[in-house]
Amino acid sequence: MSTELSSSGAALLIESDPDLAQAFRELIVLAYHSSVTLDVVFSLEEGLAYLQAHHVPVILIDLSLSDHAGRNAVERVRETAACSAIIGFHRTPDPTRLSDAIRAGAHEVLPVIPPSAETLRLSITSALIRVTCPQTVTKPVPSADAHQSLSLPLTKVAHDLNNCLTSINGFADILLARLSAEDPSQYCAEQIKLACTRAESLIKQLPQITSTPPTP
Repeated sequence: MSTELSSSGAALLIESDPDLAQAFRELIVLAYHSSVTLDVVFSLEEGLAYLQAHHVPVILIDLSLSDHAGRNAVERVRETAACSAIIGFHRTPDPTRLSDAIRAGAHEVLPVIPPSAETLRLSITSALIRVTCPQTVTKPVPSADAHQSLSLPLTKVAHDLNNCLTSINGFADILLARLSAEDPSQYCAEQIKLACTRAESLIKQLPQITSTPPTP
């Protein structure tokens, strides 16, 4: 899959508000100079039916849909369109809802709605990169001897990384408190916090490797 959105009809928006849907259509035109058409459906069920009949590289989904919201909506879209890049968004700043979307499998989120055309294009490119270059790699389970020798270092690394993320999160909160909602830097600070959330979820997987004692 390409990491650039360039073909007509290559994006789908799942949004129940016609005014916001029109705003996204206009942003797509600004971002891609009319080379991309945005198809719109007004409910999750319509979106799932559309995705069963069409393949689109990018799906934008409102996380506050009336029929299904948040994490459940993202999970259902992922099940139906496993190879598509998914971008979630919420009409009001809600870090919890956005973080839940990432945990459910969204490749990107939009913390400010409506975004600028530049922000929308950057988010689409980032989502396409993530769906074409997945970070999860299946590796063989280490032997008991390797398990025993690596358990302590991995535990220490997990602890140190968690301390670093706590510090980064703290500074990001300070930035967010100082920035106005209209400041373009607000988006960057939100992305720092979301990156920390992703990293924290990866760190939580380390105890699954280190907590089980080696087999005699």
